[in-house]
Amino acid sequence: MPVVPSVGVVVTNFNNRPYVGVAIQSAASQSIRDIRVVVVDDASTDGSDEAIRDVLSRLNDPRIHYVRLEANLGQAGAIRRGLADLDTPFVCFLDSDDYWYPGFVAQHLVAHLNSDFPVALAFCDSHIVDSNGHILAGTAWWFDANTIKPAHRVIDPAMVPDITPRSGEVAYSAKRRRMVLRTEWSLESGTNTMAGMMFRRSFVDLVLVPPDERLPLYVDFYLSAFAALLTGTVAVYDALYAYRMHGNNIHSNGQLFGGPYNSSKSDWRVIRNGILRLIQEIMQSDAQSIRQAFGDYQYGLAKRLLDTALEPPTRTMRLRRRLRSFLPWP
Repeated sequence: MPVVPSVGVVVTNFNNRPYVGVAIQSAASQSIRDIRVVVVDDASTDGSDEAIRDVLSRLNDPRIHYVRLEANLGQAGAIRRGLADLDTPFVCFLDSDDYWYPGFVAQHLVAHLNSDFPVALAFCDSHIVDSNGHILAGTAWWFDANTIKPAHRVIDPAMVPDITPRSGEVAYSAKRRRMVLRTEWSLESGTNTMAGMMFRRSFVDLVLVPPDERLPLYVDFYLSAFAALLTGTVAVYDALYAYRMHGNNIHSNGQLFGGPYNSSKSDWRVIRNGILRLIQEIMQSDAQSIRQAFGDYQYGLAKRLLDTALEPPTRTMRLRRRLRSFLPWP
């Protein structure tokens, strides 16, 4: 019988000294033991190096390798440096201010090894926590988001947590194992943040080709949109990691108000469209390799979807988008 493959993990850190140790510990504590971890410090200036070396010394785990960069490369550059030390067929990228629960890698492998359809990306839901790990929300609203939803629906009891009175610990039922195959991409498709994803390494190598300076941030959206366009995705409807909003996040510098809130003070549409145009550019410049990997039909379909999404909206499209903005959210 076949056995599960090794999984590579790249933990990227830049000036997250208070949190990086917890992130590394969460990778080392995965229930799947056959993992290879590369911790990349992207020329931090806050003493992160000392914190990283301290936790690595305490763990004394031969599966973990540490690389400290002398010059800041940004998110894409740090990820690529970590990948250079890995040869595993599946890879995950853990932001150093987030942390995984013990079953993260195992559940993502289950999703990837489903007997329905292989994809380049599996992603999961997350809890939102503060700087001290106190839970603020039991889900990321943008996980597998769709702007068209029914106005009223029953909340599944499995989504309502139990709280242990004495300790205050919050636990969500593990009975739910819903996974959804998504084979179509749209401008409104949602996934999750970098720490919630597992990719096929072959796919990352194929598309993560822009220069470092073109992707200093938002590699998660770049890779997830590319994967949704070319292969489809699997959404795992369990919160398998904690996304930390600690007040000093590079992107998530807003507040959690509830509802479909914007976690950043920046205009996401501007960021989104800039990344999609970069994907459009790579689809054109690397057309031969992408066509060879996925065939003319899938390449053409992905290109048409992307081109249409980035076309200036017609009056009808503008009216439709305005109508969607008034639809009630559950």
